[in-house]
Amino acid sequence: MHRTKCSIVITTFDRRFESHFVPLLNDIVQHAGPLDYEVIVTINGPHRSPFDQHYRKQILSFIAGHDHVYPTMFPNFQALAKMWNRGIVTAQHDSVLVLNDDLRLGPRFFELLDKELNSRSRTFKINGSFSHFVAYKPELIEVGFFDERLLGIGEEDGDFAWRYSKKYRKEIESVDLPEVENIQSDIADPGFTKGIGNYSRFNRDFIQNKKYKKSLLGHKSMFDHRVSQQLEDQVQYPYETFYRENIKDL
Repeated sequence: MHRTKCSIVITTFDRRFESHFVPLLNDIVQHAGPLDYEVIVTINGPHRSPFDQHYRKQILSFIAGHDHVYPTMFPNFQALAKMWNRGIVTAQHDSVLVLNDDLRLGPRFFELLDKELNSRSRTFKINGSFSHFVAYKPELIEVGFFDERLLGIGEEDGDFAWRYSKKYRKEIESVDLPEVENIQSDIADPGFTKGIGNYSRFNRDFIQNKKYKKSLLGHKSMFDHRVSQQLEDQVQYPYETFYRENIKDL
């Protein structure tokens, strides 16, 4: 029986282990049967504090209890753009479902996703959100990966959507899928919250004052105004194409 190949990337951190990550991974293991899948877990570190070694042991032990689940762990805080990129680059399949950890997935989610994956080979948002989206790896190589100069959280989706629409002259599609629920959470420590605020401001400043500028002749996409790009993109993961073209010759 043919099963659609799809990698799944989850970004997570310590304060969401029991409340969010464990039930989400259990949802995937229980319901992802229609897919030939793997799960890449990118585990973020804390903001200016030591990595919790008890958490490290907990999450590695939990992951080890499930087949086809692979962790990538960062000792200190990393950009969401980097977390997404590392997960996508690590994934072995072209279609990559990228998930925040504050989600629950219903029994039919993967059945419905399977139909969408078989009807399109491209990047698409789910229910209009980058909290859950499918990245099509060949498109990321052409457009450029998420900009890792965005050192915090925020703006990485709008920046990528702008470059995508300029490249392909169309916006990223959105597919409506039931059976996915966002879980509200205020789980964070004061240091983490302060760090997120600082990093979000950094990202906004980089996008609004360095990479783009308002322009009547510019392009809008997901931004609030028409903008033109004034800071060129850097080539990230430059050897990914070489790897994809030559790995079969090893």
